Amino acid sequence: MSSPPPAKRQHIIPSADTYSPPRNSCNNKLNHNNNGMTVNGEQAVDENLYSRQIYVLGTEGMRRMAHTNILISGMSGLGLEIAKNIVLGGVKSVTLHDPEPITTLELSSNYYASPEDVGKNRCEVCKPKLAELNGYVALDILDAPTLTSEHLSKYHVVVMARGSSEEWREVSKICHPLSIKVIFAKTCGLFGQIFCDFGPEFTLLDGTGEQPLSVMVQSIEKSKNGTVLCLEE
Repeated sequence: MSSPPPAKRQHIIPSADTYSPPRNSCNNKLNHNNNGMTVNGEQAVDENLYSRQIYVLGTEGMRRMAHTNILISGMSGLGLEIAKNIVLGGVKSVTLHDPEPITTLELSSNYYASPEDVGKNRCEVCKPKLAELNGYVALDILDAPTLTSEHLSKYHVVVMARGSSEEWREVSKICHPLSIKVIFAKTCGLFGQIFCDFGPEFTLLDGTGEQPLSVMVQSIEKSKNGTVLCLEE
């Protein structure tokens, strides 16, 4: 009988000494465990666990995610799906916020809630299930009726999946001067709404999101207008 193949060894990417999060105060205010593990006292990323993401984001992008603290406000169907994907993505910490209880109307969209959970707080119900997805990500609950500057200043990214337009504006007024990235999202049946504010220093490299065209240049006219003639494919 042939021997079984050797077990896959864990490969750890050590953290770069030169990298620090954009907002250093977050690390001091949030007392969370590190995402991943430590190598020679430095935070590291589990390459086996995040191998597919590293191919897409690159090693530096994954390191940045592993240093990021995120607040998600709103744990109905949309907020829960966002939280699930972020936890699986491997950020440093995720804090859940939603003072509202679970209702019967959202049982079809909140896949972690059951009829027995109706009336319970959304975050309290969802947190244990989200924690099972990725043991490297620290999860916490923010118990507050409204979000203030004291709450928001602890995070690198704030995701608002609940609240009115007026509440969104108030959150944006707090986060924008502090260079905290904010994403506002809402779903209404088949329709959705999203607004992103990544701060005054954010550079937009792709304004349309469309695929760039690739053509063969036949000739360029040497004139004032500089007409370019392309070959049809």
